Amino acid sequence: MIGADVAYFEQVVGPARNTFDSTKIYKVSGCEVTAIIADGSVRSLRLELSPQCAFDLNKFLPNYSGKFPSPHAMTFGKFDSVTGGNGQFYADCLTQCGNAADPVIYEHWQGSRADLTLEVMLEAVQVSDPVLSGANTWQAAMEKIEGEDWVVDAKFNCTHKYDAIARSAFRDVKISAITIGYDVKAPGCER
Repeated sequence: MIGADVAYFEQVVGPARNTFDSTKIYKVSGCEVTAIIADGSVRSLRLELSPQCAFDLNKFLPNYSGKFPSPHAMTFGKFDSVTGGNGQFYADCLTQCGNAADPVIYEHWQGSRADLTLEVMLEAVQVSDPVLSGANTWQAAMEKIEGEDWVVDAKFNCTHKYDAIARSAFRDVKISAITIGYDVKAPGCER
């Protein structure tokens, strides 16, 4: 459905429950699916994962067909073991995050031309012990070298020299949402 015309997509999944600018939210078989729309076609799809809400990632990435576990049971480490561990890590924040929203850890990966250069964004919300522990490990390692202000200003989103530490820290963390498609946005480093 990535690249499908919105009218065709809605014939299959039904009408959107909500629309905000270029974002449409659908309820499909009990799953909340967020579609990013550009020029009348679906650019990417995001799913909040659960045992009742999963899909087959293998169908989207033909070069890895049959290698991915079900996304609702996937960890960052399982994804990395299939893709070669070359995704880039990001976070909304790691310290002094405030309480407006739960901060999220992301891993952004882009497939080869054999996989239609599709992008995959894994997410884990920093609320459970495994995610918080991984975030603390990543944060402490960067603060030791770069200093606290560097981490507070989220400069880790501008450079990926600490991705190996993040990859190790989040290896056993289950993902809570996944986005697949094109023009998938990761947190920036505007600060």
